[in-house]
Amino acid sequence: MIQEFLQSTLPLDSSVTLKRSEIDPDSELAAVRSEAFEIVSDAGETVGFVKAWEEDPSFRGYVHFDSDGNVVDWKVFSRRAQG
Repeated sequence: MIQEFLQSTLPLDSSVTLKRSEIDPDSELAAVRSEAFEIVSDAGETVGFVKAWEEDPSFRGYVHFDSDGNVVDWKVFSRRAQG
């Protein structure tokens, strides 16, 4: 679900793909699901990284890093309940 979320919200060039990476779960954030991805070019070169999290479908976000580990973009998405 996180990968689909990223594919629909992360502005990526069509010449790159997301490749899931292994990350250590944070025990303090047990209710939060997180995943990490490498951004891989068609040539097989890692050109960036993304760490994404989801507490539930209405509260999630990501941090996009370049290949040197610098933050490129950081977004949080929250849908507030109507009422």
